[in-house]
Formats: sequence, structure tokens, C-alpha cells
Amino acid sequence: MEICSVQHYLDVIESLKSNYTYSVNNVPNIMFGQQTYTPRFIYRGHGNHADYKLIPGIFRWKQISSGHYSSEYSQLEHNILYDFISEACRFMPNISDDNIPEWLEIAQHFGVPTRLLDFAQNPLVALYFACSDLRDVNASVYIINETAYNKIFFEESALVLTAKSQYYVSKIISDEVIRQNYLSHDDPRYIQYPWIYKPYYLEERMNMQSSVFMLWGAQQKELTYFMKPEYWMSNENNSKNKEMGIIYYILIPGNKKAEIIEQLNLCGINEKFIYPGLDGVGRFIKKKYSAR
Repeated sequence: MEICSVQHYLDVIESLKSNYTYSVNNVPNIMFGQQTYTPRFIYRGHGNHADYKLIPGIFRWKQISSGHYSSEYSQLEHNILYDFISEACRFMPNISDDNIPEWLEIAQHFGVPTRLLDFAQNPLVALYFACSDLRDVNASVYIINETAYNKIFFEESALVLTAKSQYYVSKIISDEVIRQNYLSHDDPRYIQYPWIYKPYYLEERMNMQSSVFMLWGAQQKELTYFMKPEYWMSNENNSKNKEMGIIYYILIPGNKKAEIIEQLNLCGINEKFIYPGLDGVGRFIKKKYSAR
């Protein structure tokens, strides 16, 4: 689906929510009776749809010669994280050196390659990131239905207990980052798929951007690799895969980015909002007068 304005974008999201809301009659369950499942969407925007893959920075590949590619960072994942901790710990004295989940989130937040991928709960934040570079190339916002994703890949209900989420995060980090076991992980002992969770908002920027993380497990594949055809959502009213709709993307034409950024600014979504503090103020003033 291609959009040309903020309103059109929000209309598409509302249509998706309506299409993928469904009810189940629990006949044996007298207490609950009919239950309604409502999508819980998270969003990720990117400025160049054609070249973008939904995969964390630690697993990206680079071309070393014609037809030959090499993993850029994954073999050094443990080293990269601990090197960051050793350099950054003096700036974050309240975080224990062995609190690896929090350090992983902070590293991701400050541009260090990790096995995390950032999403936002606020769709306008994702749209801002898709359009903010203003390049004349098509952008996109990917939408993940967290409710259906957890049900299909983890057999979890609509509401995941905090303790269960923390277990998934701790196990993935222990198995994949700390222990550094490079043997085959294709067995049930290891968590295969990325896990979605909301971090503690240690930085105000994470709060303003409504950050959510997707933490990759044993399989170092891009997210779309896991998606069967029936997992792709449809914007049509007669969607047949209501219980399985997980993923969708909205396309933004390159020549509409500037107009959409202006509309977002009217909604209060701008550099001051996305990057709270002096950094954001500086970005906002620069863009304000550059536009003139």
C-alpha cells in the first residue's frame, strides 16, 4: 500500500486493525465466553525501501569481492559488546557491569551493532524515521502484529507475563552472546526466533520514541525469511488470515517525504520530540532554517 499523507497513513493502519480484529467463542469457558483479539502493532521506518532488510546490524553482510560476502560483525559480537561496556561504564555508573541486557540496549541506542532491532509503538515516530532523510527514494514503514507474532512463533497468548518475557531475553543473551557456542543451534534447547519486548527506558530518547526491541535468537536470518505467505496482512476488508496476519509494509514515495515531514511537524513530531535535549533543538533549528 502506497500513502501520500499522514492522514492516509493513519487510515491504512486503522483499516489493518479492523481487518485483523477477530472473536473466538470459548464454549467450554463459561467465565470468559467470547474473546476478542485486537492487533497490537509495532512499527519500523526506513528511508530506502529497496535496499533495506529487517535484520540487526550485527548480522549484516558486506561484499569482499565479486560474488563473495562476509559477515561484518557477528563473529565479534561478544568482543564488541564488552569493549563498549569497558568504554561506557564510567558514563553509566548506576548500571552493573554484568547487567548484559541493559548494556545491550544502551549499545544499540548509541549505534553499536547488536542483535537488537528497534521498533516504535508510536506509528508517527516510525513515519518520521522513514521520511526524515528527504532523499528522493521510496521509503517504507514495516508493521508487525505483536499479538499474532507471539501466538504463532512462541505459542503465547495476547498478554505475555513480564517474567516470561524476561526469561526469553535472558536465555537468548546467555545462549547466543555470553556463551558464544558456534555449534548448530537447530534444536529446541535454543530460542530460534526473534523475541519482542519493551525495555526499561533508561534514556529519555527511548521514552519519546516509544521504543520496543526485537531480540534475535539462534537463527541469524532477516525477519521476512520467517514469514510464510499467509503471515502477510492484507488491507482488504475480507481478509481470510485474521488469526495469522503478522507483517505488512506501507510504501512512501520519495517525492512525498518533505510534505509528510511538514505534516508531522504540525503534529508535534519533529527533531525536538524525537531527540529530546539540546541535540534535538539544534537539529530542529537547522532543519527549520534549511527549509527556508
